[in-house]
Amino acid sequence: MLFAKLHIKIKTILIMQSIAMLSGMTTHLIWIINNGFLSENYNAPFFTRFFWDSLTFIDPIAAILLIIKPKTGIWLTFIIIIIDVFHNFILCFRSIIPNSNFSYWIVGNWMLMCQIFFLLFVSVTFKSNLKEVKIRSAES
Repeated sequence: MLFAKLHIKIKTILIMQSIAMLSGMTTHLIWIINNGFLSENYNAPFFTRFFWDSLTFIDPIAAILLIIKPKTGIWLTFIIIIIDVFHNFILCFRSIIPNSNFSYWIVGNWMLMCQIFFLLFVSVTFKSNLKEVKIRSAES
């Protein structure tokens, strides 16, 4: 298994990212359990409801792939978090009221802020993760 051959630092990063993806899945799963699939309680367009609920299934796939097929998992996690932050930022940005208290907006959108920090973490570690996977794959 490729994961076993990776440097401990890279293993730790991939495990942390996997846990974060499973946390995202849990958030969406709890929403679905409490409100139903594609719930109107989102107060959002159909595409947004579909996207958020689909993450219940896509996030754990990325989490598993980070361990069993790291290269694919690294790419999938990167793509998911970019799309998720972009999508959610557009939605949250619309809620900024001119001349409003920006710090209040940040606190009110704390989940988006967490996603942005996770995106930064995934982005900063992306190149070194792929490099390590490539090196260890070539050794096999």
